[in-house]
Amino acid sequence: MPELTVRVARASNPQGTTAMAIRDHLDGLWRDEDFAERYPRDGKPGLSPAQLATASVLQFLMELSDRQAAEAVRCRIDFKYALGMELDDPGFHHSVLTDFRERLAEDGRVDRLLDFVLERIKAAGLVAERGRQRTDSTHILSAVRDLTRLELVTEAMRAALEELARQVPQELVGLVTEEWGTRYGRAARLGKNPTRPKTRIKNTGDDVYLLLRYVRTYLRTQWQGPQIQALRQVFLQNYWIDERARVRWREPGDGEAGLPPSSIAIVSPYDLTARYSRRNDTRWKGYLAHVTETCDNDTVNIITDVTTTPATLYDIRALPAVHNRLAQRNLLPGEHLVDGGYTSVVEQDQVDRKHGITLVGPVRQKRTRQSRKGNVFDRDAFTIDWDLQHVVCPQGKLSRQWTTPPAITPYVNVRFSKEDCGQCPVKSSCTRSERRALTFLPQQLYERQAAARAAQKTGEWKANYAMRAGIESTVNEFVNGHGMRQARYRSQAKCHVQHVLTAIAVNIERVNAELTMPTTERQPRTPTALQTFLDWQRIPRPTAWRTAGKS
Repeated sequence: MPELTVRVARASNPQGTTAMAIRDHLDGLWRDEDFAERYPRDGKPGLSPAQLATASVLQFLMELSDRQAAEAVRCRIDFKYALGMELDDPGFHHSVLTDFRERLAEDGRVDRLLDFVLERIKAAGLVAERGRQRTDSTHILSAVRDLTRLELVTEAMRAALEELARQVPQELVGLVTEEWGTRYGRAARLGKNPTRPKTRIKNTGDDVYLLLRYVRTYLRTQWQGPQIQALRQVFLQNYWIDERARVRWREPGDGEAGLPPSSIAIVSPYDLTARYSRRNDTRWKGYLAHVTETCDNDTVNIITDVTTTPATLYDIRALPAVHNRLAQRNLLPGEHLVDGGYTSVVEQDQVDRKHGITLVGPVRQKRTRQSRKGNVFDRDAFTIDWDLQHVVCPQGKLSRQWTTPPAITPYVNVRFSKEDCGQCPVKSSCTRSERRALTFLPQQLYERQAAARAAQKTGEWKANYAMRAGIESTVNEFVNGHGMRQARYRSQAKCHVQHVLTAIAVNIERVNAELTMPTTERQPRTPTALQTFLDWQRIPRPTAWRTAGKS
């Protein structure tokens, strides 16, 4: 491409310089050879997968639709420069991007894109192994409508009928009546207070039960259809069949006939992977996105991993997968800063043993009744003899029972005798039961827990942990700068494609800013009115969030 044309493109479109950074600083993100294993060796050659992947990243970088991205590839000089295309190249149809994303959603292929980008960034010397990294999660709203339970069943029934009407319309003759046309002829919008709710619940349940039996008996080739299976799962989660073969509505807290837990409860027939979850005051239906980035001093922060999980999965359950991917990329941190949702003493020990990572996060404080009341003997008032496997109480009595039952998280149970506790003069300050019982971790974990609780009270630990707060701004950049809060596509796999492509786009922006204007040459932000007042009064203030808590 002529050099003069590129200069004109940079001068006329400052946003395009970020797109051009793909070739200027990273020498392109991918090669067609990187995708060879995903395409057949015979047949007609297809479009360049490296160009499609780069176009997909630029699409998320500039928040374009498929049509807008295809038009940009056809018309914009900066896109052609980033993709290495000739000026007269006609580009491709916008539907190709949809097919390419579906291919990326299979078998974790999209994570390989981030692997290649990180290799290019490592070659540029902007990221290295055994540095300091931080991780946090945020909620993602699925691309489906919020439905009540009755609307969910009604919409699942309508979607199943739509599927059958497309494939075997002749089989619906005589089955779909005028009443069914009234109930399922359009999208369900019943609201939280529909008219005659009990009648609607009964009629919808009977209709679904009839349709499922009809398809299972006479249309066995359609039984495995996605919407038929979605209808079957929705029906089982919201109805049950009693001993007289009657369809009954499930009610909360009704034992075996109650509602399923939110971890498996379907919230939409069009996205079977979305789940309802609640954290503090936040309630949503969708997923969780876990973002990991480097945070070493005086270096650009690079996104090293993005993980998409169900909304009901605890943060700590996502951490092993994050570390495994970082190990495959040779980007394991030496120190990993996380919040309390990712932290436990057992997890700290396992991460240290397996990967040699120091997991830095607040260890949960004691929450027993004795620890909350100052006049009651808590666990620290007892002396543990690990060698002899007994515990001495504050009155000098020895425990009579020491057991370690099998469990995922190991722990020790200790009990004192009823005779000793019954005659104890300070029993009211120790326990309200017949005898005192203690539960604590094995020796190595117990000592690690005590050391962690003591360390997190020091100023040095707090100053180091203050670095974790920076991940909040990164999450804000993903959410407000690139629209990650709202899923563009349905299903967790496709949503993960969106998140990884967004992470690559953010990395390109940061690499371009770092190599175009190094950190040492950047001008500081203009002080606010309060900061100017503090400077005028010679009141010290932190110049950056990294220095917070160090004084």
